[in-house]
Amino acid sequence: MKSFISAHKLIQIVILIILGIVVNRLLADLVIQLELPLYLDSVGTIVVAVIGGFSPGAIVGFLTNFIGGFVDSSTFYYGTINVMIAVCAGIAARRGAFDKITRLPVLLGMLMILSIPCSVLSYFLFDFNIAENVVTPIATALHDRGLPVLLSQILADFCTEIPDKSITIIIAYVVIRLTPRWFIKAFDSVSGRSHEDRYRSKNEIHTLKAQVTALLFVSSFALAVVATAVAYKTYSEAEIHETTLLAESVNRLVSDAIQNADSATLHDYIHDLKGRHPRILTITPGMHETGKWDVSIVCTEAPNLVCTKFSLAAIRISVVLFCTKIFSTLFGLLLAIVFTAILIANRRVVYPIHEMTLEMDHFAYDSSEGRRTSIDQIKGLEVVTDNEIENLHSAIIKAVEEIDLYINKSEHQAASIAALQTNIITVLGDMVENRDETTGGHVHRTAAYAELIARQLQRDGKEPEINDAFVSTIAVAAPLHDIGKISISDVILNKPGKLTDEEFAQMKLHTVYGRDMLVRASKNLGETSYLKMAKEIAYCHHEWWDGSRGYPERLKGTEIPLSARIMAVADVFDALVSERPYKKPFSVDEAFRIITEESGTHFDPEIVDAFVKNRETIEKIMKTKFED
Repeated sequence: MKSFISAHKLIQIVILIILGIVVNRLLADLVIQLELPLYLDSVGTIVVAVIGGFSPGAIVGFLTNFIGGFVDSSTFYYGTINVMIAVCAGIAARRGAFDKITRLPVLLGMLMILSIPCSVLSYFLFDFNIAENVVTPIATALHDRGLPVLLSQILADFCTEIPDKSITIIIAYVVIRLTPRWFIKAFDSVSGRSHEDRYRSKNEIHTLKAQVTALLFVSSFALAVVATAVAYKTYSEAEIHETTLLAESVNRLVSDAIQNADSATLHDYIHDLKGRHPRILTITPGMHETGKWDVSIVCTEAPNLVCTKFSLAAIRISVVLFCTKIFSTLFGLLLAIVFTAILIANRRVVYPIHEMTLEMDHFAYDSSEGRRTSIDQIKGLEVVTDNEIENLHSAIIKAVEEIDLYINKSEHQAASIAALQTNIITVLGDMVENRDETTGGHVHRTAAYAELIARQLQRDGKEPEINDAFVSTIAVAAPLHDIGKISISDVILNKPGKLTDEEFAQMKLHTVYGRDMLVRASKNLGETSYLKMAKEIAYCHHEWWDGSRGYPERLKGTEIPLSARIMAVADVFDALVSERPYKKPFSVDEAFRIITEESGTHFDPEIVDAFVKNRETIEKIMKTKFED
């Protein structure tokens, strides 16, 4: 994303603007030569606004009328309207109006609404009379039928604007569709199209771009209003002062004429003075007059009393006309400047900040490779603004590189701690196994079975809570499933024969002892995912799926934690295929048959299904993890 406009790009923009102005003037002159009741002076404005964006379009609109003003002075003051046409075209283009010809009525409707302020402007520019342009015959006919001047002007403009703007839009559409895509694409960065897909917000009114745009528009409008108000005050005072001096001069001339001319000659002289100065209403020798609110009286007593009455209303009309021209011209110029300022602000402030924010929002903190990719993308942003934005970009690059370094160190330390914890857990499991002389290798095999079952369930997608973290956690937590046996007497734990009911009741308590030991560990070490799962497994791995014979609480179905349901299958299978003092090992086929038969009673059917699918791998685990 480049923040400056290169010299090559600037030349392209200037050429586009010149082409737009030339098209506007040629078509406007053509309809004049053909005496058509049309304008066609905004085709270039629309084309440039669609291809190059608001700023070039606004410049074309203003300069078209500025240049046309040298031929027809009234054209100069419609620059604001042509600028607003560029705005409407730009907005319509971003709404897809030029993607299909059936969408063009959207822009036509916008321009029809714009014709109303255009009619009001004409009403002021032509001294509250019918405007002298191509709509004059229609407006005059409507006014002759009794309609007010302004309403006649609006309706007449509508009658002309509908065909004029329809033809204008169609010509612009054809030109745009015939323009090569590479030419249009060359202006993507200037028009803002290259940022539109990325620059989105749920609350667009609160974006920096919207706030900057609103500030510039309000400022330009306020400046135009203040300048117009100052012009109104200054010009009205100057006009009244000038007219007062004129009245005094007329009074002196008439006073001198009273002494040297007869009454008929004096009357003709006064009539001639009034004709040359339309603002003078009456010139009255020899008497004072009283004025109303809309007139002013200037009297001179020597050598002869003469009073001249002039119209303040005429002065006010002149001032309003002057201020209308000032406001229209200034506001049109300011709009063109504002859109250029918005273009610069977007490229040098808004878009660089947005791009940096977007990259930081999508920064991949979860992996070293992802972080490096994100850092490279942030570095790849060509923020060359020669201001604080560029400094901010450099500071962000430095910060994310330091964050990446810190996270790498933290991950290395966390991996070391995790390995230490895993080793401690394995040692604890081995301690239990060493006390129980009948369960050699049981801890390692059951952990491998549990991990294998969890991975299969993840592939099957039948348990939403199973993900990579769950699989890795159960592999670490599984060795602690019989941790409670540390609290069981060696006499019971290593008894060669079948346990009595009392002894079995004591043996069953290893689930409670194991949970309590892990609860105490959680209080001392803090709750972790593997300790939480280890508590579930230690306490519930002897529960039955149907709730008929399990312990310690006779839970059933999904009341039993998923990790414990998985461990139940792994634990029983390993017990079946392992030799005990009181039994011979079952064959693998027999063990699988028993596991399958108890699906739905002792075991969760989905877990049994996942277990059976991996028989080949299970047999490999048995071969590699059984002790000699």
